[in-house]
Amino acid sequence: MEEKMITLDGQNYGIAFTTAKIDFPEYADLKSNVNRLSEEYSQFKVTPENMKEAKLTRAKLNKLKKALNDRKISIVKSIDEPVNNFKSQIKGLTKEIDKTSTNIGAQIKNYEDHAKEMREQLIMSDVAKRCQAAGVEANKIEVNPKWFNKTASYAVFEKEVQTQIDVLLREKEELAENVKVIIARAKELGLPQQHWVQMLMTGNSKLSDVLSQMSSYAEDIKAETERNERAKKEQREKLVNQNGKAIDKTTGEIVDSFQEAFLITDKGKFKLTATSHQFKQLSRFIKTAGIKCEQVRDAQ
Repeated sequence: MEEKMITLDGQNYGIAFTTAKIDFPEYADLKSNVNRLSEEYSQFKVTPENMKEAKLTRAKLNKLKKALNDRKISIVKSIDEPVNNFKSQIKGLTKEIDKTSTNIGAQIKNYEDHAKEMREQLIMSDVAKRCQAAGVEANKIEVNPKWFNKTASYAVFEKEVQTQIDVLLREKEELAENVKVIIARAKELGLPQQHWVQMLMTGNSKLSDVLSQMSSYAEDIKAETERNERAKKEQREKLVNQNGKAIDKTTGEIVDSFQEAFLITDKGKFKLTATSHQFKQLSRFIKTAGIKCEQVRDAQ
């Protein structure tokens, strides 16, 4: 008999078993006879003369086979019964143990998850405070998941966060200087600064790229202005004033009318003669420039 001890809370519980023993002393003799019959009938041929003998031999062999199988089933069933009972007992115990262990494990996990969540909140709050104090955006800090581990080093966390904050500060200072460059260049080129500053601050363009685009844009505006001025000059040169009508010298078509206006300054009174289209352009310029313009009547 072999016995093993199971321990729970300092108390031992024994489980003993005896190895099953089956006594089959005539096995060798029976095997010899079975082998003899097998050899004897290996070349056996059934004929009308030995048909009766063949049937009797087959019946004898089948009877022996059934007897052996029945005995085997009986013995195995007898041996298996305590084993199956034991397996059922163990299964019931382990099922109950699993139920209790699973319940405890679920509560442990909930506790640990909550503790980890609290550590994450504390860490992220710490990051936000450090970034606010430094004047940088907390959402630009790349979070290392290891910061949230229970065994994580706070000193390592501090070092990694400060390293990133230092980088963000340098980038912020560099951006501020680059914005100054953009504003100065916009003023130099006579361009509105907001668009170009925004382009730089989105982070999608380098300073050199923005400056290059500004120069190209200013050159395009200058070229377009020059083309418009040439076109206007050519258009003016085509026109002649005939009794207040603006006539195209080339086609003879009346394309506009000439009008007159007077400008009185401390240096004298000036008469302005231009097409109605030119006066409309002048009116828009006066309004854009903020020059006060109002209608007056001559004194009677």
